[in-house]
Amino acid sequence: MSLSIEALLFITVIVFLGGLIKGFLGFGMPLFATPLLALFMPLLSVIPMMAVPVLASNIYQAKFSRKSLEYLKRFWPLGLGQIIGVSLGVQVLVSADSNVIKIGLGIIVLINIALRTTKWKLKIPPDKEGISGPLGGLAAGVVGGTTSFVGPLLVLYLSSLENLKKDDFVKAIALLYLGGFLPMYGGLAVLGSFSLTQLLGSFAICVPMLLGIWLGERMRFKVSEALFERAVMVTLGLIAISLIYRSSINILGW
Repeated sequence: MSLSIEALLFITVIVFLGGLIKGFLGFGMPLFATPLLALFMPLLSVIPMMAVPVLASNIYQAKFSRKSLEYLKRFWPLGLGQIIGVSLGVQVLVSADSNVIKIGLGIIVLINIALRTTKWKLKIPPDKEGISGPLGGLAAGVVGGTTSFVGPLLVLYLSSLENLKKDDFVKAIALLYLGGFLPMYGGLAVLGSFSLTQLLGSFAICVPMLLGIWLGERMRFKVSEALFERAVMVTLGLIAISLIYRSSINILGW
């Protein structure tokens, strides 16, 4: 595919901004970058091209160390529930209307955000994670397998944990995303879904993406836990509204 210099510059800026969001919040890069990149190239080319940046960003933010073993020990039930849920969700996808499920997901997210402004704010104590982890992962996986949006419920769950600081939140969700994305992209590779051109482009856009992540992390280090939580909730709210709006249009056929 031949792209103009202007298009390449726009793509670079889009990926950089996606990395900035990912660096600051720990999520949101594909949701931001994919629809904008689709303005310059076919969507079926965008999705494989985002593979390397998505994997690289999560490997970078997981920052593997001895502490990573603590995260794995703490969150493996959540990850296992996610994997099982995705398998079940794919089966639901065959018969269910994904637009209806996306609207339901958006409403659940908005209700949870609204509750956070009241005394009914959901908080999960450490001694309840053994039960809530598998259930939360299962719910996120089912929704993800049905709609391809596993992130919102994972973010809601992690942000409800009482003793998870902002930097731990980012590392934990990076590990969970890796657990979900590696099998998916591995399957696509086995099926021959990646061309050489897409892989070269995928590696190339890692440069502005990683620069954006680095800058986003510097910004996160300077904000308080309360401000970080507000930023997460605002971003989730925008994602939920977008899901409800787009899915409603699809159902109504507008």
